[in-house]
Amino acid sequence: MISSCSKIIGALGIAAVLAAFPTTCTPSRADTQTEPVVVSTVFDGDTIVVVRGGREVTIRLIGVDTPETGRPDTPVQFYGPEASDFTRRALLGNKVRLEFEAPGRPGGATDKYGRTLAYIITGDGTNFNLELVRLGYGRTYTKYPFQYQRAFEKAEAVARKAGLGMWDKNKRAAWSDPVRRGKVIGNIRSHIYHLPGQDGYDRVRERNRIYFPTEEEAQKAGFWKARN
Repeated sequence: MISSCSKIIGALGIAAVLAAFPTTCTPSRADTQTEPVVVSTVFDGDTIVVVRGGREVTIRLIGVDTPETGRPDTPVQFYGPEASDFTRRALLGNKVRLEFEAPGRPGGATDKYGRTLAYIITGDGTNFNLELVRLGYGRTYTKYPFQYQRAFEKAEAVARKAGLGMWDKNKRAAWSDPVRRGKVIGNIRSHIYHLPGQDGYDRVRERNRIYFPTEEEAQKAGFWKARN
């Protein structure tokens, strides 16, 4: 089945598509191949769990690679907590649809860890995988070709040029400097932030930490102050 996105790209060319549809290029309802499923868990920016057919299925998002936060023996990477937090806020508990690549695609239907490979299509028709790249929460993953690859690569180029998210050089520099990145620690799972000296300040797991320079910045990001 040829997606509506593919038809538009074929007719107009990728530059024209992105100019006409600057936020995202999304498949039509006919292109999604499953009934709505509920997102039950978010592991990190590009890996989630959905309830499908009465059982939980781990989904690895096609075409995007977000910085690591929870892989064993891998340190938390720059902008990993932000990517995880964005995916959790956008998807957790919500109904989405899954779209798959055609059978026989190089790379298969599952990855080496047994995770199902899919695009996440939100309720308003947004291709969430592409949205992660467009907003700078991840880079295009091109080990295996995929149908929207040109759109993903174009979106990444735009995000890089604009310095969005993980491409922001100032944010990256601050991440490497404990003084600049701030001493207010937020927990991306509970959305509670801790100040130095509070109980629990040092107990937030590194994979769940996000740093803020001030309480005001934490509150703007939707975090609440710990009561103790």
